[in-house]
Amino acid sequence: MIVSNKIEKIITKSKKGKLIFIADFFQHGNYDAVRKSLQRLVNKKTITRISKGIYFYPKIDNTFGVLYPTVEEIGKAIAKRDKARIIPTGAYSQHLLGLSTQVPMNVVYLTDGSARKIKIGNQTIIFKKTSPKNLSSESKLSSLIIQALKSKKENNITQTEKQKLTEIIKQSSDAKKIKNDIQNAPVWIRKIVLQILSDITNELA
Repeated sequence: MIVSNKIEKIITKSKKGKLIFIADFFQHGNYDAVRKSLQRLVNKKTITRISKGIYFYPKIDNTFGVLYPTVEEIGKAIAKRDKARIIPTGAYSQHLLGLSTQVPMNVVYLTDGSARKIKIGNQTIIFKKTSPKNLSSESKLSSLIIQALKSKKENNITQTEKQKLTEIIKQSSDAKKIKNDIQNAPVWIRKIVLQILSDITNELA
């Protein structure tokens, strides 16, 4: 069976909406052979190319048409492929926590993998190399809160936003992990989060 037929058979047996990378098929052929095979499948409309080296097996909804993967799904898939850790930062971390309703055009992740920029339609995913310390939190929620507050700045945190964080932490099971993780955060962030944790403890007492 030629390379393109092998790849097509594998893809059409996989789950709709699956993200596909050239490196997924190196056991079946070299870089050029795999790339050309995937391009043939794009031409056949079997798969869709969403960025250089990134494809997906389209999932079709009767009402909305093609359901494209989210930036979050793409970011996580790239991190998994590269065996790298990532955490959202900036305006995107605010959006994920519900502190902002706006989805930024530039989605920024800190990573211990390679620094890179990937254009996805009108959006850009940016991976910024960072120190292991910034990726050391035991809880993903801790990392998200720290990065969101950093991007908001100390004097711009409203009472409404603090209440939002309170509700998020209360609904999670990560309070103890957050208390430990927050020791590595800037002092002003530490004070805000520790006060929230204290308020939660007092409320539940």
